[in-house]
Formats: sequence, C-alpha cells, structure tokens
Amino acid sequence: VPDIRDAVTDGRLPLEHAAIIAKVMDLPIVGSYHTEFGAYAALRSADPKLEFYAQVALGAFYGQCRHVLTPSPQTDEAVQQLGIEPERIGRWDRGVDLRRFDPAKRVPGRFGDGFNVLYAGRLTKEKGVDLLAASFLEARERDERLHLVVAGGGPEEAELRAGLGEHATFLGWLEGEELARTYASADAFLFASRTDTFGQVIIEAQASGLPVVAVAEGGPLSLIEDGVTGLLRAPEAGALADALCDLAAQPLLRERLTRAGLAGVRERTWDRALGRLADGYRAALAAPDAAGARHAA
Repeated sequence: VPDIRDAVTDGRLPLEHAAIIAKVMDLPIVGSYHTEFGAYAALRSADPKLEFYAQVALGAFYGQCRHVLTPSPQTDEAVQQLGIEPERIGRWDRGVDLRRFDPAKRVPGRFGDGFNVLYAGRLTKEKGVDLLAASFLEARERDERLHLVVAGGGPEEAELRAGLGEHATFLGWLEGEELARTYASADAFLFASRTDTFGQVIIEAQASGLPVVAVAEGGPLSLIEDGVTGLLRAPEAGALADALCDLAAQPLLRERLTRAGLAGVRERTWDRALGRLADGYRAALAAPDAAGARHAA
C-alpha cells in the first residue's frame, strides 16, 4: 500500500489508474475540470458523434468524483451537463505571480514603434486562432500602426504565418523573464478563444499592465468586467476589431482599463487559489459518498 500511495501522490500513475486504485482503497476522489474536451473534439473532427462520445466519457469519469472543482462560474454549467449535481461542484481558480508579471519590465520599442497587439498561448483551432487572425487583420485595415506579436506555437502556426505575413512577429514559446518582458512590452492583449474555462493568459496580461480584448464567452466572463477591467465582445471579427481600434486610438481608455485591470488582478494570488483547492479537499472529505462517487484528481 505505501508503494501505491507514493505512486499516486508523486503523479507517476495515469489518471484512470489512480482513480481505480482510489476506489479500491475507498478514498474520496476530487476532480478538477479545466478543459472542454467535448468542444475540442467537435472542432477537430467536425463530427457531432465524436463530441457526444467525449461527453459520455467525461460524464463517466467525473461521475466517480465526490467533489468536482471548476475554475470559473461559467464552467459550472458544463459540469452540470455531465450529470454532476451543483452541490458536488466547487471552485478552484488560478493565481498569477505579481513579482514575475509586472509593468515595470516593459522594454520601450522592443517590437517597433507601432501599436503592438500580443497573443500568448497555443496556436490551435480550439484557442480561436482563426478568429484572432481575422480580427487583427480587419483592425489593421483601419489602422496600419497595428502589429501582432505571437508568443507560442502549435499546429496552426504555419497557416497563421502565411495569412498574417509581415504584419505579425512570431516569437515561439517563451518562459520566465523573457515571457514577462514580452507581456509588459506590448500595448494590448487579444484573446479570441471560445473554449477556455478560465484564461490564465488574461490575468498575466492584466498583471503586466496590458488592456485586454476578449470574447464574451466562457472563462473571460469571470475575469473581465466589460468597460472597466477590459473589453468583452461578441466572438465576431468585426466586434473584436472595433475594440482593438478603440484601444489603439484612445490612450485614456487604455490607461483606465490598465489601472482597473491591475487593481483587480492583485486579488488573484496563488495563495488564495491554493486556499480554494484546500477548501475543495475539505468539502470532499466532509461530504457523504453520493451515488457511489469517488476520486479522480
């Protein structure tokens, strides 16, 4: 038993194996829901049956859990659609390191003299990179100062490079101080994903002093108050382009959104986030074993 326990706690077992062992050992299972696999399957395959099968599999997996943690209120509904009762759902959001992501790390002129719009993350369909590119290009038709800076990589990178051409700079995957300086040295952040349950890059951008434009769906709804800490728009190229052009043309708007975004993100510490995780474990230990639910961490 000690060897099994150590393998589970060290993360050396796949989730499905850990879940089986937890059931055998009669341990409560806490699940963390943070990826819309069903939506990803639909986007990648265009096959509604595959999306259905993915949802069935997710329902079976999370149905074993005594308690399921989600990163945002918007994700609760998706978890309930898997058959998880509201009383078995808790919150585990994310934090941001305010010592790493800091406006003071800005390097003036790092990306040239234009208005530099940053995107950081995976370059995949499920992250909305098609919408990101279309929105940026429409905005640039109206304001030629705009330049897109892309930090990340993924299967759609070649297609994006071809479509954006000289209007974008691709930096590849960045980490540590290099990533922090990149955030702080841009002028705005664009987030076009419709499938994110949270949006970690949004709070990293806010902590770095960037005004954020994001789609008004999913995780961004819990991170941005429209017109106060950022701009939320419909997932349409024209709407997102309008918001980018507004930011580029209105320094006072950028300054106001930046100040409010910084103030709001100061509350999103990792200590607070880990406290929420601990609350989830306590809830699982205190709750009755509803309908045979157990653990999948």
